Amino acid sequence: MKRSNPIALLLCALLSSSTYAFSPKTYNTAPRRSSLLNAVASLETFDGTKGIAESTINKAANFMMGSFWGVPEGNPNLLAEQISDLEVRFGEIMGKRKLFSNLIIARGADNEIAGIVGVEVALLDLVDMNILNYKQSEKIVKNAVASLGPKERRMYKDSSIEELVAELPSLAGNYEAVAVLANLCVSPSARGMGLGEKLCSAVEDVVSDWGMGRILLKVEGENVPAKKLYEKLGFVEECTDEYAITLRPDLENGCFKEVPCSMLTLSKSL
Repeated sequence: MKRSNPIALLLCALLSSSTYAFSPKTYNTAPRRSSLLNAVASLETFDGTKGIAESTINKAANFMMGSFWGVPEGNPNLLAEQISDLEVRFGEIMGKRKLFSNLIIARGADNEIAGIVGVEVALLDLVDMNILNYKQSEKIVKNAVASLGPKERRMYKDSSIEELVAELPSLAGNYEAVAVLANLCVSPSARGMGLGEKLCSAVEDVVSDWGMGRILLKVEGENVPAKKLYEKLGFVEECTDEYAITLRPDLENGCFKEVPCSMLTLSKSL
């Protein structure tokens, strides 16, 4: 498989396609609580298609710093980049996004965030089988719709995103609309309790409600725990990119750095 060209907003591309938590280094980032979470009190789905409140975005980003990236507190630059990524995909905007996106947050009995996962519709480039990031996909679909005349727009106004991508001349044969699971992470104090499975099950419910029959995700080849979870849940390997790029937090310089990796694309039919 050929290597994808870097894009200006590489963070958005990689954050939105990464899955589960990894620990490049060991930090003491587990919440200081008197006891582990024994139960998940609630799962709440936030509709990013209409836009999610800034306060929710900020809380999710803070949670991801420790539970997804393994970064200790006190890294404002890294936090700002994570917030920016979530705002692109789920934040409040004028109007409404063309592509569906949801953020699912699990809370424990103490009302603290115990886990999160994102799910969104993106475009699969059928030439190199590369999942485009949410911002790229949204722009391509908007431009395709904008190129239609008034009569054509009326004809397609009630069409699903899958129908639009399959039928619009500039998209048909070049792309496929797919549902993508991204950024699954669970608090260290809540791991081993089946929360990752519950969050993935919630994603399946959302995707079914969208009328889509398949979920895709990307996971690093070295992320054995995540691969085992997804295989247990019925995901199968579609392809492997041995020349992919992923991100790691650079604590010294307060930024995310690019590193090469082997990236697997997995899928599950619903």
